[in-house]
Amino acid sequence: MADLASLCPGAAWPDYQGGGLLNLMQTLSLELGGPDLGHAPLASGALAGIGGHRHVCLILIDGLGDAQLRRLGPNSRLRALQRETISSVFPPTTAAAVTTVLTGRSPAEHGLIGWHQLHGEEIIAPLPLYARHPADAGGQELRRADTLYRARPLFDRLARPAFLYLPDFIAYSPYSRCHAGGAERVAYRRGMADGFARLARRLADPAPAFHYLYLPQLDTLMHEQGPDSDAARALLAEIDAAFAALLGEAEGCGAAVIAIADHGFIAAPDAQWLDVDADPELYGLLARPLSGETRLAYCHLKPGCAARFIELARERLGHACWAVESRELRTSGAFGPGPAHPDLARRCGDVALIAKPGWNLRDTLPGEETLRLAGVHAGVHPDEQAIPLIVYRA
Repeated sequence: MADLASLCPGAAWPDYQGGGLLNLMQTLSLELGGPDLGHAPLASGALAGIGGHRHVCLILIDGLGDAQLRRLGPNSRLRALQRETISSVFPPTTAAAVTTVLTGRSPAEHGLIGWHQLHGEEIIAPLPLYARHPADAGGQELRRADTLYRARPLFDRLARPAFLYLPDFIAYSPYSRCHAGGAERVAYRRGMADGFARLARRLADPAPAFHYLYLPQLDTLMHEQGPDSDAARALLAEIDAAFAALLGEAEGCGAAVIAIADHGFIAAPDAQWLDVDADPELYGLLARPLSGETRLAYCHLKPGCAARFIELARERLGHACWAVESRELRTSGAFGPGPAHPDLARRCGDVALIAKPGWNLRDTLPGEETLRLAGVHAGVHPDEQAIPLIVYRA
């Protein structure tokens, strides 16, 4: 990614060659008798032979980046069992990274590249499936799911039964249904203790199985109160205690437990939110509202306006973001290897505004509240990209 290194100095980009989340999923699939996904395996031996365990558990703690684990849980069991630090994907956000986990495909392949993205003529949120622009009255979620989700689920192609433990508010969503495939979904109550308990009970089964537990609670809290808050520290301690208790069950069942994150976090100072729509000349060059994330905005421009938009963005917004032609992201491989999704280029727009450290970009449509978050991700700060790989073997 040499070109991007010169365009965005100091930025952190994913490793798809052996040190990232995509490589972990390639190795895990092969260890569990699943398909060869065509990607490089994990370069380290952290998962070598893990398929020999009767039960293999993958716990995804949403938002627990390497920086958060280091600062909030330096003496935790999770930290003690960290084998290495790996990279997320680009962008380092749930829609892109969790879909890579559930399909074994890069964001370039599966095509989900932000909290909001262009789909057809709508800007939608690809996980809850509402439309941001033009806004609708709801009820279109299944229609969007049928045309949006193209990547084949991974977990129902392993050589052992797979169970997905998901919070009850997402367990039956179109996204979960499509990406679980034929694997069994187990809904747990919002409190994470119920999720850990349901997983622990399954470990007593003598039949080999794969288990995936998704924990979104820390991510939600860090968005609201910040990644270095006392509340985040306390919640991580709760997660760590539940994790340690699960290891007690795993020890007697011949189980292996892997814990990862989808992305890390950075703080979002109130003074560093930039309203792109406050510049009528610049914003007037857009054919549609912004999509993507507050740390990575995809800009779809009116015909012939790209050069002028980049000029104005670098002149007026250069203190807060880098303005990069979107094709640079695609051709450099930022979204990962593999055959590109047919709509990838269109979803990226013409220009990407990549936020510099500490900054966030937004526009506010009629009927929307101005977005304010205490913690964010999806950009190119090292703390957003680096995630821990935690491994326990009975």
